[in-house]
Amino acid sequence: MKKWIIGLFLLLAPLLSFGQELIERIDIIGNERVTKETVMYYLSAREGDYYSDDILKKDFRVLWSTGFFSNIRIENEQGAKGKVIKIYLEENPVIKTIAYKTGSKIKEDDIVNKLKEKDEYVLPYSYYSPSRIQKIKKTIEDLLAEKGLHAAKVDVETTKKGKSELDILFKIDEGPKVRVGEVEFTGRPKLPQSTLREAMKENQQLSLFSWVAGKSLYKQNKLPDDVANIKKALQENGYMEATVGEPKIEEITKRSFPFFKKQKMMKVVIPVNAGYLYRVGEIKIEGNKAFSTAGIQLLMKFKKGEVYSTKVREKSVEDIGELFRNFGHLYGQVIPVETLDPKNKVVNVTYQIAEGEICFLRRLEFRGNIFTKDKVIRREMALREGDFFSFARFKDSILRIRQLGLVDLEKDPEVKPAADDPTQFDVNVNVKELQRNNIQFTAGYSGYEGTFIAASYSTVNFLGAGENLEITAQYGKRIKNYVFGFTEPYLFDMPVSAGFNIYDRTMIYPYLYDQKSRGVDFNFGAILVFPWRVNLTYSFQFIDVKQPTETSTTTDASGGLVTSNPYLDPYYSGLFGWGKYNMSSLSPSIYRSTIDSPLTPTSGTMYLFSLKYAGTFLGGEIHMIKPNIEFTHYQPIKRGVMSLGFHIEYSVVKPLRNSQVPFWERFFLGGERNIRGYEIYSIGPRDASGSNVGGMKQLVLNAELILHVGGQESPLYLIAFHDMGNAYALDERVSLKNVYSSTGLEARIFVPALRVPFRLIFSYNSKLIYQSDSNFAFRFAIGTTF
Repeated sequence: MKKWIIGLFLLLAPLLSFGQELIERIDIIGNERVTKETVMYYLSAREGDYYSDDILKKDFRVLWSTGFFSNIRIENEQGAKGKVIKIYLEENPVIKTIAYKTGSKIKEDDIVNKLKEKDEYVLPYSYYSPSRIQKIKKTIEDLLAEKGLHAAKVDVETTKKGKSELDILFKIDEGPKVRVGEVEFTGRPKLPQSTLREAMKENQQLSLFSWVAGKSLYKQNKLPDDVANIKKALQENGYMEATVGEPKIEEITKRSFPFFKKQKMMKVVIPVNAGYLYRVGEIKIEGNKAFSTAGIQLLMKFKKGEVYSTKVREKSVEDIGELFRNFGHLYGQVIPVETLDPKNKVVNVTYQIAEGEICFLRRLEFRGNIFTKDKVIRREMALREGDFFSFARFKDSILRIRQLGLVDLEKDPEVKPAADDPTQFDVNVNVKELQRNNIQFTAGYSGYEGTFIAASYSTVNFLGAGENLEITAQYGKRIKNYVFGFTEPYLFDMPVSAGFNIYDRTMIYPYLYDQKSRGVDFNFGAILVFPWRVNLTYSFQFIDVKQPTETSTTTDASGGLVTSNPYLDPYYSGLFGWGKYNMSSLSPSIYRSTIDSPLTPTSGTMYLFSLKYAGTFLGGEIHMIKPNIEFTHYQPIKRGVMSLGFHIEYSVVKPLRNSQVPFWERFFLGGERNIRGYEIYSIGPRDASGSNVGGMKQLVLNAELILHVGGQESPLYLIAFHDMGNAYALDERVSLKNVYSSTGLEARIFVPALRVPFRLIFSYNSKLIYQSDSNFAFRFAIGTTF
């Protein structure tokens, strides 16, 4: 039967095509730049084929989609042997140039990048397409709205050039930026309005801070994200069934920054129903084997009966997961399962733990270190091949590598499981070597050194093994300094450092004294438990103190004359007065540092406890003790862009054995190394004549808001700072009410080849030391404050 049907079809097939005409010829009419061959390439119909209206309709759609033509018409007529198809074409003109006339609030590069992102960018000598131009216009309008320019207008001007070329100009009238003048929460929000406003990341109510941060611009497309963040904030505060309605927008008039001119703004009204407040109910832990339930419960951030918070819940998940990852369970998962009890208004939580197998470090490789020996980097790793993979030890190891100052990470380490065994991990650490040899011939000015010239050679990677070698010769108005130093960071391949510095130094402390010192320092250090380290320095120096070469008198706040050097007075010069002395001292210290970079820090914390002890049993003539406590913290606000730095230091110096503290060991504050708006050595306790006699105690506090301008490769940093502190007499009470403060802005340029930042500092000082001083100060400096 099947064979009979196939045979019948073959027999009737010629009859089915009987009456169909063939295509005798295809004529292309009106094309100029587009060749006939190009047109034929897009056609399915061919000369000699059977004529079909359906195929011609399909060809019409294909030709139109090319964008080559503004008008297409297909006709047919009877020929001698069949149908003659005539395709009439009107070509689109070519875009000769395309330009964007923008204002100051949006740049042409912003538009081009957005068009490329959406694959709508048009190159010159592309075919003109009205629909494509309208798409570009819509994209520009959307971009303007994202920038808060809702009143902007986009016009397209088309200018004909020659027979078939066009110039396209997008004229953008930006108009004023539309800001969010007010945000109001209606209904039953229960939380303070300010708390809910803080949850909005984009459409923030206009304030000085939101204006500076650019977050007060009205962005309609970001409102759904803000609504989600408001609901998240409510759930973080225990309102688990909270609902947030559709925002309503109203126009208002309000004064704006920076000139307080009235302008049109948007008022965002958001209905909120917080619902009932939920508390913590039963907390269960399931699936744990490696760690006891009691031990895991210690990581819980909330207790039964407390207000429930999804934020605290996630913090507990993070801490429990980190515990398992730190002991090799890299595949471990912690899943919180919440059950709401509406009757009792509690949330019962079960933390379901899937531990996974323990993972190990199979292979560790370093790439990119050409000069630096592999062992120099490898010895900083707290993980060894074959160890279980501890995530905490791996992070500490990467930090230790960066703290070396020899290499930096080219990119994040590659951590991959082996194909044949997912519990075995291979790690590739890609590094780039930093400037290891620093040869300088410089001239400059510093508040401490005055004008100077210097030549130096230093390396932080001598012979590729990480040794530090330094040779310096510096000659200037206030300094003559000659240093030779060497440090071996791993003595006998053990985590113990040893080194020495030999120096011959002459320093002029303006209006105080001149000091010439020759000596040697022997330094020893070791790692206790990373990141805790201990150091011990033994120093022996010959000191020659002379009357100052820079002296002056000035006017105090009451208008009287004051000698700026009290040590010219016989009383003060009797405290280890002018002359030659031997000083022998021991200086132990213990410190912990997780700061990511010594010169351009952005994150981390440092604790330092140090002590300087000098005594005759060490071979010197001076008896004293000088303890010091220091704390520094950097908190990234937006990683790689903005961070906050804080520093506090407190020091005391006391005489021993009924001796006196030499005046060169006292504290004289002021200058870019502590309170940067004041003259160097100008802050301290004063005698009856108003002269600075130097403090026996000091307190210094510094805060910085650091903005990295221009991306990661840029050397420019802008810093807003506030410094405060004072030096006090031994019997004087340390008080924050009795401090000098300096507030201002600083531009800092880091020069990698010199491994030092150059600084321009503008400050406002809270107190005047002398009547002739100004509250405003401008300084040039080198180095860092903390």
